[in-house]
Amino acid sequence: MSSIRSAEETYRKWSSPILLELKEREHQLAPSDREALHNILLERRLINSGNPHGSDRRRSEPGT
Repeated sequence: MSSIRSAEETYRKWSSPILLELKEREHQLAPSDREALHNILLERRLINSGNPHGSDRRRSEPGT
């Protein structure tokens, strides 16, 4: 495994719980911080945003 891939996995392993903890406390954040957190959670797919526009484009196989 490349060092970049390893670092990325370590980052995700450590940051996901931290982001989910922030989600629980988002009522304490400033509006701009809340919006930034929401955008990160959507990007990381840590919250379910639904998919109203068809199948998920990130899936490797269509129709799964």
